[in-house]
Amino acid sequence: MVKRFNDVPYHTFSFWTNMIVVCPKCGKAGTVHFDKEHNTALFQCGSCYTVRKIMLGGNDAFEVTAQCTSTGKYFQITIPNNKIHGQKIRVKCPHCEEFVIGDVSDTKKQKYVVFEDIQHAKDPYFHYPLYFQTSYRGKIIWALNREHLQYLIDYLSADIRTVQSDFYETYKTMRSQSDMLPTFMKTAKNRDGIVKLLTKLQAK
Repeated sequence: MVKRFNDVPYHTFSFWTNMIVVCPKCGKAGTVHFDKEHNTALFQCGSCYTVRKIMLGGNDAFEVTAQCTSTGKYFQITIPNNKIHGQKIRVKCPHCEEFVIGDVSDTKKQKYVVFEDIQHAKDPYFHYPLYFQTSYRGKIIWALNREHLQYLIDYLSADIRTVQSDFYETYKTMRSQSDMLPTFMKTAKNRDGIVKLLTKLQAK
């Protein structure tokens, strides 16, 4: 039987989507949620109950980059504008909670790099690795969550890929979610191998 797949609009899965990431404390799955109304990002781990919340945007916040002296790991956190007094600030490492000195930078350019962060299989707010990721012939393959993972499997394994006849009237765009996929994923010779890898990720 021929498998037919109707694509969805390009913004269905984006940096506004709830993302499943690797918890920096316990290594299990946690969720990153972006609240557009309040311009904040929230991380929650259902296993160790770690919670982080940051405020984003323009001149209201600054990003602090630091290296932990205990673990050697680099990390980034966002600090409200009213707590910044200079180019250096003392912050707590999210990995071990030790206080270290970090470098301060304005986050007003952050909105332009979120897609680049996701392309490197990390969430764009806390920079945690996406939970559903693997590699195919040296290239990273990732999904934001289980729904996105299922979308990729359904799209790549279909025999016919199209959009519904009233796609433009319904969504006011002709760009579909598959327009966001890299060419190597859509190449016919790679699709079966990639689908096998994505199917294995469903067991996580």
